[in-house]
Amino acid sequence: MNKKTYRLTNEEKVTVRDLNHNDVLQSQNFFQAIPESERKYFRSDVLDIKHLKERCLEAEKGKIIRRVAFVSDAIVGDASLEIETDSWKSGSAFLRLVIDPTHIDTGVQYVLAKDMYDIAHDQHLEKIIAKFMRPQKDLMDIYQKLGFRMEGVLPDYVHDQEGKEQDMVVMQASLDEMRKAQQFIGDWLDNGHGAVGAGEM
Repeated sequence: MNKKTYRLTNEEKVTVRDLNHNDVLQSQNFFQAIPESERKYFRSDVLDIKHLKERCLEAEKGKIIRRVAFVSDAIVGDASLEIETDSWKSGSAFLRLVIDPTHIDTGVQYVLAKDMYDIAHDQHLEKIIAKFMRPQKDLMDIYQKLGFRMEGVLPDYVHDQEGKEQDMVVMQASLDEMRKAQQFIGDWLDNGHGAVGAGEM
């Protein structure tokens, strides 16, 4: 998929492109910058080199769409879109976002959300689903601002990296609902950034 460059309102340039096998060490550096208190709620051990290589391989094979955001030569955001393949679930996909805490205030999460929206639009998807553990309140705030609504909470449904049971939160947004977030997203992007693509979110 195409590499895109965005300019945030603070004049910082953000480049978004596909994850590939050359990004393993940069991905590890990125995830190491995420505090342990947050990493423990991730589904996998994101510091394990073998796992990071598998993530890159999945992306290159197209099994899962994975995009990374760069500021200069460092990854500051990681996003994935896993499209449902069962015919009765076709038209939906799971979205996951991980943002470097030092860049949340710059709006990198909204750049990646814009990028994911464009991909979902091109794939003719109808709705996007997000699942995360209840303690990840920062994610809930991000998704709410992107037009997602609460679908439910599954008590003690998953285990964190420490083996403790956690509630799983499920949120959902149609592409129309995400498109309505256009004005909010635009507040974080310079109108002249030149990377508003398919769907014109």
